[in-house]
Amino acid sequence: MAYPDQYRLQSRGPRDGVYGPSQGDGQPDADFPLGRRVLITEDNWLVAGEWQAALEDAGYEVVGVAASAEEALDICFQESPDLILMDIRLLGDRDGVEAARDARSLYDIPSVFVSAHDDSEVRRRAAEARPLGWITKPVVASRIPELLLQFARPLN
Repeated sequence: MAYPDQYRLQSRGPRDGVYGPSQGDGQPDADFPLGRRVLITEDNWLVAGEWQAALEDAGYEVVGVAASAEEALDICFQESPDLILMDIRLLGDRDGVEAARDARSLYDIPSVFVSAHDDSEVRRRAAEARPLGWITKPVVASRIPELLLQFARPLN
């Protein structure tokens, strides 16, 4: 089940006209080493809206907001985000671990899990998706861009 249309969050639009993981030379943007295009997968639309605002204020492009695993994978196919912020508990029959695993295997799109569910069994299952990192809720939305930069450091 997706968000009702009246609650669907839309991107605020381009800030500087330059999006994506590269600036035309195939190299990542130094300010956005994981890429600028982010998919938010979160079933609480208020939380998703806070994350979206924080990311866009930091210069990211939010390519979509999904409330279910199915919706997230549809957006991955259509928009090819660079990164997914993935909650574990989602609407529908499938959870964020399954969605992240499929996004990685089908489209080679990595995830960062953002979840209050932090037990060892969830982490064991989540490891199969090869996440770039884990953010434990509650998290102050304005810290998410900073945390994404920290997760990128081992890649550089």
